[in-house]
Amino acid sequence: MPRKTPHAPTGESLTSALLAFAAIFAALWLVHFPLLRLPYFWDEAGYFIPAARDILISGDLIPHTTLSNAHPPLVMLWLALCWKLAGYSPLVTRTAMLLVASFGFTALWLLGRRVSSAPVATATVVLTALSPTVFSQSAMAQLDIAAFALVLWTLYSHIAGRRWQAIIFAALAAVAKETTVAVTVTL
Repeated sequence: MPRKTPHAPTGESLTSALLAFAAIFAALWLVHFPLLRLPYFWDEAGYFIPAARDILISGDLIPHTTLSNAHPPLVMLWLALCWKLAGYSPLVTRTAMLLVASFGFTALWLLGRRVSSAPVATATVVLTALSPTVFSQSAMAQLDIAAFALVLWTLYSHIAGRRWQAIIFAALAAVAKETTVAVTVTL
């Protein structure tokens, strides 16, 4: 069987990635279901939700209802977009972050499948998703799960030989969380 070119996704690989994303999102949403309406907690309530709400209401990237800090705006922009489309609520916020987590877990699955096999990739995703820290961060309006997702997509794109895709994901990672530069610059 001829090997697939690493530079362009085939219809089969795109379909399997989309199916993996859908399955991962459905599983994450179901296991998080009892928690999706919980009130905002910790830095969510103190910074990220007010900053995203400022973007939603005024379009300002520099928050004015909370103290400004140096965090890049990608996650807050994502939340403001989701609220604009689906309404402002913890359910929408947590679902939006689970979409980001699912995006990251899809990259982890593709990476695992590329370097090993589908069963290994699946086990890696399940065990990572169920680890307590990742489980809780997956639905929280914070920067960590976006950094996780975009760094994994950068790594997968790099290994797959998709240089420009890796550069785009690395740039997005830096706009999600500044510390990702330390990881992505080494590629």
